[in-house]
Amino acid sequence: MTENTQQPEKYNFNNIIAVLIALVTLMAALVAYVQSDASGRDDQANRDGMRYMLESFGSQISGDSRVNFDYNVAYQAYYEYGLLASSAENRGDDLLFENYSQLADEMTQLSPMLQAPYYDPSVDDGPNVSLYESDVYLVKITSLFEKFIAAAAVKDAWDFKANTYIVHLTLLAVSLFLFGLSTAISNERTRWIFAGGGSLIALIAMIWAISIYAKPVFDVREQGDAIDQYAAGVGLAYQDRYDEAITAFDNALTAYPKYANALTERANAQYALGEYELAIADYENAIAAGDKNPNTMGMLAYQYHLIGDFENAIAMDRRALEIAPDELWLKFDLGLNLMLNDQIEEARAVYQEGIDAAVAKVTEAKAAGSEAPSYVWYGMNDGADMLDSVMITIENGDGEPPVESITNPDEVYAAGEEMLIRLKSTAAALEYTGAAPEGELTATISPFSIVVPEYDENGEFVSYSEPADEFAYGIDEFSVLFDYTGMPEGKDILFKLYINGEEDPSWRILQPWDLGVDGNAEIPVSYAYSDTFVFDAGQYVIEMYVDNHLAQRGWFFITEE
Repeated sequence: MTENTQQPEKYNFNNIIAVLIALVTLMAALVAYVQSDASGRDDQANRDGMRYMLESFGSQISGDSRVNFDYNVAYQAYYEYGLLASSAENRGDDLLFENYSQLADEMTQLSPMLQAPYYDPSVDDGPNVSLYESDVYLVKITSLFEKFIAAAAVKDAWDFKANTYIVHLTLLAVSLFLFGLSTAISNERTRWIFAGGGSLIALIAMIWAISIYAKPVFDVREQGDAIDQYAAGVGLAYQDRYDEAITAFDNALTAYPKYANALTERANAQYALGEYELAIADYENAIAAGDKNPNTMGMLAYQYHLIGDFENAIAMDRRALEIAPDELWLKFDLGLNLMLNDQIEEARAVYQEGIDAAVAKVTEAKAAGSEAPSYVWYGMNDGADMLDSVMITIENGDGEPPVESITNPDEVYAAGEEMLIRLKSTAAALEYTGAAPEGELTATISPFSIVVPEYDENGEFVSYSEPADEFAYGIDEFSVLFDYTGMPEGKDILFKLYINGEEDPSWRILQPWDLGVDGNAEIPVSYAYSDTFVFDAGQYVIEMYVDNHLAQRGWFFITEE
C-alpha cells in the first residue's frame, strides 16, 4: 500500500492562493474606490473650470458692452458737446455756449464713468478708462481666468490619477487570472511560476497605486488669497499704478511663493518703473517656476539689453525663438543685440531672415486672399523702434543700453541706420503692394525744415518762422519744407506723421508726385480749419517715402504749456 504525499502539499498551495486571491481582491476593491473618487474629483474640477470660463466670458462681454457704451456713446456725446461749447465761446456766442454746456452736463448722468472717481471735469484729460475697466470687469475676469487655469490643472491631475488607477485594476485582474490558472496546473514548478508572477504583478500594482494615491494634487485656489491679490495687482498695473501693483503681487507671492504668473507680472511692473535688475530676477524666477511663454523670455532678454548685457540677451532671444520661431520681434531683437555685441555681419543676416519671413507671410496671405498676421506688422514696427532708440542713445551719448557697453558705436549706428531704412521701406511696400520694395532709391531729399506759417492781422500769409526743432504749445499748423532732386514723376509719395512714437494715420498722405524732377516743396499739416484744436505736446516725427523707399526723416518737439 502506497502513501499519497502530494495531496497535502496541493491543499497547502491552494490555501495560499486562496489567501492571495482574497488579498488582491480586497486591494482591487480599494483601488476601484479611489479610482471612482479620483474620477469624481476630475469631473468636479472640470465643472468648476467650465463655470469659471462661462462666468469670465459673460463678464467680459457685459463689461466690454458697458465700457463701449460709456465711452463711445456717453463720453463721445459729452466730448462733442464740449467741443461745440468751446467753439461757441471762442466765437463769442454766449447763448450757444450755455446751451451746449448744459447738454454736456446732462451727458454725465448717462454713465458712472463720467462721475467721480473716474472723471474730474476740472482736469481736461478725459475719464480714467483704465480705472473704470478695472472696476467693471478686468479684475474679476482676471481672477476667474486664473481659477479656470487652476481648475484645469486640478482636472488634469485627477484625470491622470483616475486613468492610472484603471491600469492598476487591469494589472490586478491579470494577477487574479494568473492565480486562477496556477490552481489548475498539476506541474509543481509551473504553478509556482504562475503564482509568483501573479504575486509580483500584484505587488507592483500595489506599490504603484500607493505612490499615486500619496502624491497630492496641488490647487492654487487653496493657496490663501493668492489669486485675488494677483488679480488686484493686474488691475493696478493696468492703471499704471505700478508701486501698488507690486505690493499686491508681493502679497500673492507671500501666499504662494512659486506663483509664476505673479512673478511675471511683478517683473513687468518692475520694468515699467525702470528697476531692470529686479525685473531680471523676477523673470528668471518665473521661468524657473514654470513660465514657458516666449514673451516672458523675450522680455527677460530685453532687460538684459537695457543694462548692456548683450551676451545674456542673445542667449535668451535664441531660447525664445526656439519656442516661437515666427515671432518677428524676437528675431529683430536678436539681430539688434548681435549688432550691439559687435557681431554686425551676423546681425545683418538675422535682420534679413526676419524681413524675408515678413515678405513671405504677406505674400502668402495675399495669395490666399486674406490679411497677414498682426504680429508681422508689430514685429517690423518694434524692430524699427528699437533701432531708432539705440541710434538716439548713440547720438546723445546717454540712454539705454549704456553707451559704454556698445563696443563700436559708430559702426552700430551706421548698420542700424541701414537696417532701419530697410525695415521701414519693406513695411511700407508690403502694406501698399504686398511685396518687397523694388529697385533702389534714386531721389535725394534734403533734411526737413520745420516752420510755422505767420499771418498778418487780416489773416493773410506773411512768411514762415525760422526753422526750429522745438515749438511752444498752442500751434495749430506747421509746414515741412525740403529740396529735392531726381524725383520720379508719377511715382507714389507717402508721408507719415508720428506723435510720441505712434503714427497718426489721419495725417498720412499718399499721392503721385507731380512737382517735377528737381525743386523745393512744402507739406502743410494744419488744424487751421478749426477754432478748437491745437497740436498736443510731445515729439513729432515726419517720414517721407518715395516709391515705398524711406527717403528722409525729421523730427521736432512741441513743449508743454
